[in-house]
Amino acid sequence: MLKKRLPRSTRQYISPLIWVFVVITALNTAPLLAREVLVVDTYASVAYLNERGEVDGPVAAVIKEVCRRMGQDVTFTFNPIQRMFANLESHKADAAFNMSHNVQRANNWHYSKPIHQVFYGVFSHQNSPLHYQSRNDLEDYTIVTYGPTNMSKKVEAFAQSISGSKVKIMNHYESAFKMLSGGRFGKKAVVYAPDTVGFDVIKKWGLHDKIRLAGRDIKNLYYVVFVKKRVKKSFVDEFNLVLLQIHKTGKMAEIYGRYTDKVKATPPSIDDMLQFPPIGWVLLGH
Repeated sequence: MLKKRLPRSTRQYISPLIWVFVVITALNTAPLLAREVLVVDTYASVAYLNERGEVDGPVAAVIKEVCRRMGQDVTFTFNPIQRMFANLESHKADAAFNMSHNVQRANNWHYSKPIHQVFYGVFSHQNSPLHYQSRNDLEDYTIVTYGPTNMSKKVEAFAQSISGSKVKIMNHYESAFKMLSGGRFGKKAVVYAPDTVGFDVIKKWGLHDKIRLAGRDIKNLYYVVFVKKRVKKSFVDEFNLVLLQIHKTGKMAEIYGRYTDKVKATPPSIDDMLQFPPIGWVLLGH
């Protein structure tokens, strides 16, 4: 069957329309922010400034690797944690790490797959008889932690059910550990902190003979968060696919293995990566 030829007047309009369609398709399928620099903010204890004045650390290195594979330019900023939150709110930053999950945050932020795993640890003075097994062991204790953060809110919440316990929130982990080592909080006191952070502070300040890990509490996962008003979910979905690939191939563990001094990180389990978002999030509608 012979195909009917369209009139010349019709054909001359089709060609420009095809080009418009091609351009729109290309723009929609290109990585979001490809023409911009993704600004990722973070804070002390999960990153540091290296000798070149650049934000460095295991999680920052993994984010750089993900963005490299996506063809996305990225830059990092380093601030006190409250300024980091303000930068996310004012959109001076597009993203941040290491962030725990809560429902209120999920209203404003997209979450990556988990990027770092820790156990919250209970640290005591070496002279303390405490061998932590459950939260009731902290009866009549002063519980010192860092905040305000998602972790400090959890501590304040569970401390309400522990008889005689008090919570003290400090702005710096290092100050908390130094004061604990000097007995500044009294005989019945602990610092509640991510275990990796506690070990780093103890090593940095030579507190091995003063402070010990009395026990671990619960596992916590950290994420990269992306401001919803700045970053579309399609970009985060692509970020997550690349992050999962980096985890599965062992590249994440390889990168984290390079950092053994100032800041350390532990890859999440493959189950935590594959079960994202966790069931609890789904039930809450996040």
